[in-house]
Amino acid sequence: MPSPAPTAGSPIQPLLDIAAIFITPDWSKLLALFPILLALLFAVWIMVTIRGFAAVGPRRRAPARIEPVTPAGIHMPGGSSAPILVAFGAGSLFLGLVLGGIALWFGVVLLVATLLVWFREAIRDYDHLAGAQRLPAVVHEGPPPGVHMPGPSIRPFLGALGSAALLGGLVVGGWVLALAVVFLVYTLVGWLVDFTAEYRKVEDADQTGHLENIPARRLPVRTLQVFAVLFALVALNQAGILPPTGSATAGGPGASPGASGAPGGSAAPGGPVAPPGSLPIVAKGFAYDTQTLETAAGKPFTIFFTNQDPAGTPHDVELRAKDGTVLQQQKPTDGGTSSTYQYTALQPGDYTYICSIHPIPAMTGTLTVK
Repeated sequence: MPSPAPTAGSPIQPLLDIAAIFITPDWSKLLALFPILLALLFAVWIMVTIRGFAAVGPRRRAPARIEPVTPAGIHMPGGSSAPILVAFGAGSLFLGLVLGGIALWFGVVLLVATLLVWFREAIRDYDHLAGAQRLPAVVHEGPPPGVHMPGPSIRPFLGALGSAALLGGLVVGGWVLALAVVFLVYTLVGWLVDFTAEYRKVEDADQTGHLENIPARRLPVRTLQVFAVLFALVALNQAGILPPTGSATAGGPGASPGASGAPGGSAAPGGPVAPPGSLPIVAKGFAYDTQTLETAAGKPFTIFFTNQDPAGTPHDVELRAKDGTVLQQQKPTDGGTSSTYQYTALQPGDYTYICSIHPIPAMTGTLTVK
């Protein structure tokens, strides 16, 4: 005869309920607890790892820091804050490239100053090592027969300087770019001359059986000094510092004529005069004097543009949509002249006016059409 099933009030019912959890578990609830279980295991692993590191190695028995002793014959320079300072200088330079204007010059000065600090520390460390005992120099007899080993050359370094000057000229433009091209051509022509002379030495070796290197080229210090002075003078002239600004005014004696082909471009003897109802913009020092303009919607409008930068530094005012699409282009206006730019009617909204020759933040503004 089978035993009766346990009732709800039976004393073994709690035991059966506990056993049911393990015999027929609720898998959905267990899976929901799985991330918590992993988190607990990770926390336990972290505590065990920290405990292991805390127990490794000798412990400090005194509050004073024990300075390490460098073995004899090994130079170990001390800590230096120069790399951190140079990192701040480089960051300031990149920020200046974005903001433009005085921020760019501040970044350049700060980077140069931090690099000089680092260079000074390196010189001091080198002077400290100068008196150390050195091994005798190993003098090689020369390359094996039939192997040509050219001597050291200064031309790659000069070529790198020429390339850097060209990149800087592409950014600044004007006469700085022209001088940079001349400097790069000078470095490349010198490199070509050295290569030609070396090739002729190799051809002579086929006849004589003896290979000689061309004479070592020294750094052309005088030539580099001349180019450095020229770059400084051209940059000061292009920035409007040399000659002084008051020596020649727009439209006065010595001022260059208006931009050819620019609509309405002119410079009056007493200075540029904006037509009635036009929007005036002045460019000076590679910057617009205003970054906000307003005009009425559905009506053509005029911008009277005055370029107060030195002659040979062209600017313009190009109109673009917010997505960067070019809406209306204008011909460049040379430095020291003015132009009257005509624009067609626009729909209400915000537009961007920018110098297409120098698209930097300082020469970018917002035109609001209402």
